[in-house]
Amino acid sequence: MLPARGIDIPDVSHVFNFDMPRSGDTYLHRIGRTARAGRKGTAISLVEAHDHLLLGKVGRYIEEPIKARVIDELRPKTRAPSEKQTGKPSKKVLAKRAEKKKAKEEREAAGEKTPSRHQKYW
Repeated sequence: MLPARGIDIPDVSHVFNFDMPRSGDTYLHRIGRTARAGRKGTAISLVEAHDHLLLGKVGRYIEEPIKARVIDELRPKTRAPSEKQTGKPSKKVLAKRAEKKKAKEEREAAGEKTPSRHQKYW
């Protein structure tokens, strides 16, 4: 087991989240331990039913869907969340993403540099 912060151990290939982080930034920091120096790695997050909405929140933050696999023996006995609660982006969010993507493509076509989403200044 690795400490969450303050230590850098090379060649980490897997990160297991036993509780789902509350923010995308924290999730990205945790799983980033597997991708040092351009390497690839695997992040596995154990998510309880009450934290299921965090999957969508984190997925939107990292701009990549998170694959969910359910262990049948551990499937919750409560009803599944409605479609509105599954963490899928709303039409408004999708429209805003499309608008940002188009603006980015236009800037790149004009030869302008585009900062990464984690940079304030460039």
